[in-house]
Amino acid sequence: MVSLTSVNNVQASLATAQRRVEQGQNQVQRDSEQLAQSRQLLSREKEQLSQAQRSSQQAEASAQPAIKAPQLDQAIKVAVPQQAIAAASKSAPQLNGYGQTLGRLIDVTA
Repeated sequence: MVSLTSVNNVQASLATAQRRVEQGQNQVQRDSEQLAQSRQLLSREKEQLSQAQRSSQQAEASAQPAIKAPQLDQAIKVAVPQQAIAAASKSAPQLNGYGQTLGRLIDVTA
């Protein structure tokens, strides 16, 4: 025999189960909407990243090629030819001679 108490307990259990199912359905709906928003955001961010990569590649392509750094160790190792040293030593007195000639000219005209 079924008692009134057991019927009430079954109804209460059924009502509780229905509330839980509704809560679960609501949670699934919220999660589904959040997932859709996240997918849209991901799509926009992918497009922004793609645009940034394209503009970066264009900037790299249009940039001037890097200037090769001078190799100072090689510049120091280059020897000065002996002829250049001899020519430099001969030209120094010549400059002094020009100065002396100019000095005499000034003395004579003054």
